[in-house]
Amino acid sequence: MTKHHQILIIGGGNAGLSAASQLLHKDRHLDIAIIEPSEKHYYQPAWTLVGAGEFEINDTERLEADYIPKGTTWIKDAVAAFEPEQNSVTCLSGDKYTYDILLTVPGIQIDWDKVKGLKETLGKNKVTSNYSFDIAPYTWELIRNFKGGVAVFTNPSTPIKCGGAPHKIMYLACDYWRKKAYSTNARCITFPAAA
Repeated sequence: MTKHHQILIIGGGNAGLSAASQLLHKDRHLDIAIIEPSEKHYYQPAWTLVGAGEFEINDTERLEADYIPKGTTWIKDAVAAFEPEQNSVTCLSGDKYTYDILLTVPGIQIDWDKVKGLKETLGKNKVTSNYSFDIAPYTWELIRNFKGGVAVFTNPSTPIKCGGAPHKIMYLACDYWRKKAYSTNARCITFPAAA
């Protein structure tokens, strides 16, 4: 069974929800559907603040249903195939949706396996990341327990969820250490893209 929507948005993260809200603000009669499989919505911009000890991780997790703009249709599914010639998408469930306008904002998926050994050591061994709900609190543990020396912050040269986040956590950490009068030599290193 094919279902048609005037505007179809792929992705129910901050971008998809904001776009739907802005469009409805301009015209509340628009027929908008959002395809998003997740029951939970994560406010990922706050994860850097979690890593800096300024925000609680559980405050970044909410129910997706609470943020779907009133007046839109939430399709709890994921897109498996795009058919732009037919103005349609097919979801994992097999359902097909057609549209007049398509907006794709599914977010960036992190591939920890691109760096050999990273997945196995994240969240332990003094290796952390603010790009994960489960690992971001470990960043604060490391910052809080750091007593001086060299701290290395990495910044990939490829597209990432928030380009400023690696710098922001470094500045927040250095500010915390400065207030604690720890001697630090923090550096932000850019690595080339993985092959």
